[in-house]
Amino acid sequence: MKLKCLALSLGLAATLTGCSTTEHVLVGGKCVTCINNPLTGEPLNHDGSIPGSTHKPSDQSSAQSDSSGADSSSSAAKTFTEFSTSFSAPVNVDVAFIRIKKEYGYLSEQEIRQEWGSMANTKMQTFAWAYDSEPSVYYHMRAHRQHGDALYVIDHNITKQTAEASEITITVWVNDQSPITPADVAESLAGRTKTALKI
Repeated sequence: MKLKCLALSLGLAATLTGCSTTEHVLVGGKCVTCINNPLTGEPLNHDGSIPGSTHKPSDQSSAQSDSSGADSSSSAAKTFTEFSTSFSAPVNVDVAFIRIKKEYGYLSEQEIRQEWGSMANTKMQTFAWAYDSEPSVYYHMRAHRQHGDALYVIDHNITKQTAEASEITITVWVNDQSPITPADVAESLAGRTKTALKI
């Protein structure tokens, strides 16, 4: 009887492993291990950037005019506009990661847990935070910054091209309160990133 319970427990744990790791299973372009809160639609075990996940963060959508005649409470919601830029850097992917992480103050999961304590899971389940890596291959980091009424979500993807070169992709989501256009924000971030990389 104990052996049967142990086998059942191990089988259940193995089944749920896909839900607790950063690697998700895609079937037919849909994420089958991405779990969202059924009431709010917020992601529980992913950040919403996984292709085929059922979560479509409102932060990620471009600013659009509401032609459906919705009530004024929904028109007061902040909208975000997305813009991306990429460039190659003659810097090793691991060195680029260290310099960019330091420049932008990105926090790893362990650092979030140390800083936020029991609220760490809540912080890591928001769209405004992401941290994933495969050392010497790629790094993905995301955080938000507030400047006055303007909110910026800044995302860096660092991918190895060769032993001494990396592809840097910067994506920024800018809310409608920003006095600066998303393209200008991305251009500024690209300059700041190049300075941090010493190129």
